[in-house]
Amino acid sequence: MKNIILAILLILTAIVANSATFTVTSTGDSGPNTLRYALQMCAASTGPHTINFNIPTTDANYNSSTGVWVIAPSANFPIIMQQGVTIDGTTQTAFAGDTNPFGPEIVIDGSNARDYGFRFMNAPNATLKGLNIRRFTKGAQFYGSANSTVSGCYIGTDETGSTIMGNDIGLEFISGSNNSTIGGTTLAERNIISGNLHIGIRLLDVEYCTVKGCIIGLNREGNDSLPNYDGMSMEGAVRYCTIGGTSPEERNIISGNTDYGLPLFGAGATQNVIIGNYIGTDITGTQPIGNTYGVLFDDGSYSNRVGGDTDAERNVISGNVGYGVFFYNNGTNNNLLKNNFIGTDYTGRQAVANTAGIIIDGISYKNIMDGNIISGNTQVGIGINITASDSNVIVRNYIGVDVDGNPLGNGLDGIRISQGPKKTVIGGSPEEANIIANNGGCGVYITNDNCTQNLISCNSFYNNGGLAIDLFEPGVTPNDDLDEDSGANEKLNFPTINTIIIDDEGYMNISGNLDVIHPEFHKVEIYKATPDPSGYGEGMQYVCKAYPCVRGAWTATIPNCTSSDLITALTIDLDKNTSEFSKTYGVDGPVFSHEAAHNGLSIFPNPTSGIFEITLPNEHSTIVEIFDNTGRRLKITEVSGNAYFDISEYNAGTYIVRANGKNKVVVKE
Repeated sequence: MKNIILAILLILTAIVANSATFTVTSTGDSGPNTLRYALQMCAASTGPHTINFNIPTTDANYNSSTGVWVIAPSANFPIIMQQGVTIDGTTQTAFAGDTNPFGPEIVIDGSNARDYGFRFMNAPNATLKGLNIRRFTKGAQFYGSANSTVSGCYIGTDETGSTIMGNDIGLEFISGSNNSTIGGTTLAERNIISGNLHIGIRLLDVEYCTVKGCIIGLNREGNDSLPNYDGMSMEGAVRYCTIGGTSPEERNIISGNTDYGLPLFGAGATQNVIIGNYIGTDITGTQPIGNTYGVLFDDGSYSNRVGGDTDAERNVISGNVGYGVFFYNNGTNNNLLKNNFIGTDYTGRQAVANTAGIIIDGISYKNIMDGNIISGNTQVGIGINITASDSNVIVRNYIGVDVDGNPLGNGLDGIRISQGPKKTVIGGSPEEANIIANNGGCGVYITNDNCTQNLISCNSFYNNGGLAIDLFEPGVTPNDDLDEDSGANEKLNFPTINTIIIDDEGYMNISGNLDVIHPEFHKVEIYKATPDPSGYGEGMQYVCKAYPCVRGAWTATIPNCTSSDLITALTIDLDKNTSEFSKTYGVDGPVFSHEAAHNGLSIFPNPTSGIFEITLPNEHSTIVEIFDNTGRRLKITEVSGNAYFDISEYNAGTYIVRANGKNKVVVKE
């Protein structure tokens, strides 16, 4: 009897010590040659092990019309706790041919067992390959199972990737399942992870994982929605993971999901990289199939990067029903959004609108938007909301233009700051300047009195429907004596322009005044401008800065100017509060108002009901032009001594008279 016992122990030792290949030849749920039996054998011994499939077409659960074999377990499969277990559904194709040209031949259906499809616990180097996993609570969970791979699977759909048959959670990599890979760079490795009731892919407390080449939320062809509730969720201490890649083959399509396409939750979510993906479009990057929100940074996630320095790292985040990118909740900070297309197709030339391009809200701070195209969105390009959503940085973006600089405006304001954010940086230097143009509302609209210390510097504004910079209340905020009022950006007074002189070499010498307390602590920025219906400039090209003296006087010299140039200016104080733009002036000459009288130009009566007389000394007798306050020329004639003009057909307002003399230009308002 003792010898028999020893023989059995030796057999068991051999099983424990050696890897094996188990072949499934039946869709049954018990007994030899079934998947359950193969998993039981894997559970009884250390790996690595491989489970292959060679099921004949005579099997009772082969469906000849769909070309698939359906395995429907009546209870949970054994938990896999050994390393190196591979479950390879592609072996069925090798055995019986490509009976399902639309997807996997092996279907694991959880209709009768609503817990786990596959569960790997502390089982590193696991592989799931070429399976259709559907109708479980969790299609597959990897717990503490590093270096694992899922490829070529349909998870949450039918076997064709065209009908929802969702799990609750499709794939879950948690608690140290580090260095794992979901997807690959070939069509055979692509996962379709769609139709799941809660989350398509969940990464929780893992590091250095990669998701690439997957379709998440769409059908197999990538042209229609099969929504997960959330496409892919990155939670807890999820770090150093890469979603996408720099080649088209590594691109994920994360679209059509009910709520978030790609949310990052929690203060441990950091140092993750999201590159090269289409988020909210079809597989071509040209048609909208939106998530509600494209990318979400939430609950303290920080120092993650979306996009990068190269075009290959660019994400297209467009077509989303709500926001393209959403920074939200207390402590979400220092995330970088760089070089992405937000609101356009993959070419950056056609609108594929999000409702709003980017929203920052709920005390989210110090996030950086650098070098993106944020255009074509239905509402605002960028919205920053709520007190303490401070110190966010917006530099080098195209907001309202396409990749070539052509008009592609957002429907409302280019940038809107509301309900208390402070210390926003918009531009800051010529190298960091944004283009903010063609938007239906203002270029930058600061909508509340408690939004202060917001810097708007060196940017290019033009062709916006409202003011380039508008400080609450809407419309031009008039200057007040010594700037003693307060409000949005402290309702900082804009500079006034007093004289402009152009010399024979094309240098424009400008002088002006700034009416604030301690003007010597302020900066004036001067811009070449485009006309604005309000008469207050859209500064299209930053040209220089000036520093007022203690009395408020300032001067500036600009080279390479012509008679067609228009000029405007703004003020920035020590706290970075920035004013609206000053009135725009048509310029080609040396002097405004008080200097004009000295040089002999007179207008009578002024104001006028429409008809007035211009008198010039002979030395200035030449061409006289009349402009409206946008710089548009209304009349031009040659004058010698005096002449009458009639502008009664125009609306009441301020008009500019310019007389071009031999060496000087005299301008009078």
